[in-house]
Amino acid sequence: MAAAKNQAATQTNTGKPGVKHFAKSYGNVIIFVAVWLYGMLFIENFIGIENGINIITQGAIAAICCLGMTFVLMTGGIDLSVGYLVGFCAYIFGYCTVMRGMPVALAIIITLLVGAFFGLINGLLVQMLKIPAFIVTLGSGYIIYGIAQIFSNGSAITNLPPAVLAVGRAKFFGLSSTVWIMLLVSVVCFFILHKSTYGRALTSVGLNPAASGLSGINASFTTIAVYVICGTCSALGAVLMAARVNNCVCSMGGTDFTFTVITAAVLGGASLFGGVGTVWGSLLGVMTIYTIQNILGLLSVNYYMYTAVQSIIILAAIIFENVKNRVIQ
Repeated sequence: MAAAKNQAATQTNTGKPGVKHFAKSYGNVIIFVAVWLYGMLFIENFIGIENGINIITQGAIAAICCLGMTFVLMTGGIDLSVGYLVGFCAYIFGYCTVMRGMPVALAIIITLLVGAFFGLINGLLVQMLKIPAFIVTLGSGYIIYGIAQIFSNGSAITNLPPAVLAVGRAKFFGLSSTVWIMLLVSVVCFFILHKSTYGRALTSVGLNPAASGLSGINASFTTIAVYVICGTCSALGAVLMAARVNNCVCSMGGTDFTFTVITAAVLGGASLFGGVGTVWGSLLGVMTIYTIQNILGLLSVNYYMYTAVQSIIILAAIIFENVKNRVIQ
């Protein structure tokens, strides 16, 4: 016993376990701070309240979708249909408000239900038929995009009513309604993921599905529900995106948006192997991605370079996750 205490004291004094633990638990914070320090030291016009608010506003919609993706990643799954669903739901929202003249509240409800429905389909296929989530959601994404193109005939809906535009553009205390809605969704997701019985069940299912079933957790419901949550978050993001840009077209979102959402979640600490993920980490991941995008924009870097940088980031994040899980115990 004394030897164990002495060894623990020695380790504490050397600081190695503490450093390892910090690197494992707060690697996303280190990356975020490093990106901001680079911007502050080397990028002109980066420092400023206006630019900071701009970064938060630009990343708010992706943050909402990223939170939905975090729930899916917690089960060890993935949803590659998010971007396509955003485009389809954006058109549905425009169709309901402009073409059918529905009240904004009713149009939002219908759009959210459409997102939840496709999320439910994904969840049922993954859980009940035991088809890999990668295959299911990739296929459903292309199906959703095809349905969207047929339904819209490739056209766009513009000139949304002022009441619709206010959903994503109204400002309160200097921040747009999109940011406030993102913060509200974040609070709800925080309580679901970190303070509820479902959140604990979700972590258990992600870490060990077989053991969670033996402990009385309904793994099927838990898994299906995360895809419904992700689909609903995607639909909400679509509503805000359509309102912000005053345009509803099926090509909104797509593969690039899906890739951004997944990158942000992984960069924020969510594990691609399930069981690990936090609300604050995913938000931090989104802000890191959009800070990098902002820096590249200030440097006048073209879009293709940004795509390459983003690809390097997610690859580095995956490598770091594998290394830290094997080396840092």
